[in-house]
Amino acid sequence: MREPIREPTPQEQRTGRGPEPLRYTGPAPVGEAMPYSQGGLVEWAPTWGGMFVSLGVLFLIGALGVAIGVSSGATGVAIWGAISVIIGFFVGGWFCGRTLNYISPLVSAAHGLLVWAVATVFAIAFTLIMALVGASSVAAALRTVFPAGLVVPSVSAPGAAAAAVTSSWVTFIILLLGVAACIIGSVVGNQSRQTGVVSR
Repeated sequence: MREPIREPTPQEQRTGRGPEPLRYTGPAPVGEAMPYSQGGLVEWAPTWGGMFVSLGVLFLIGALGVAIGVSSGATGVAIWGAISVIIGFFVGGWFCGRTLNYISPLVSAAHGLLVWAVATVFAIAFTLIMALVGASSVAAALRTVFPAGLVVPSVSAPGAAAAAVTSSWVTFIILLLGVAACIIGSVVGNQSRQTGVVSR
């Protein structure tokens, strides 16, 4: 007598089927690299990285300016300071924007501004400490990067108010150029991550 045919149990059906092959659907356009986290929009790792890159490039170009002798006159200091600030903050902003986890012009511009602010405060504090300790060579190199009126204020002689005003204006213009360069560099670095059309 033959056994009756029985239907396979669900467990047997699951174990009897093999794995389905993966299907390649082609590259998709890049959108958000990572959604906003609940902790906030600020990413400190790219910000600190951009700050250190900015300061490294600034000190490197400042030391080059001292080596080639551009720190001998006020005009040379101002021009070299503007050049070094633009290059240094652009590179630092580009690094920050390139390493952000989110592709957005607004977020990258905000991080570029943050890189500039943190780097400026850090550089001023470090330079003042070096000046107080008496490291004249480091202070001289930093005076090339930042105008003397910003970082290491000198004792003004009587009747030097016009020179102080001029130094303040030069400092303001150089810092403004640094802000613009850092923001533009961050946006350019962030947008260079795109391989497709990105909304936002």
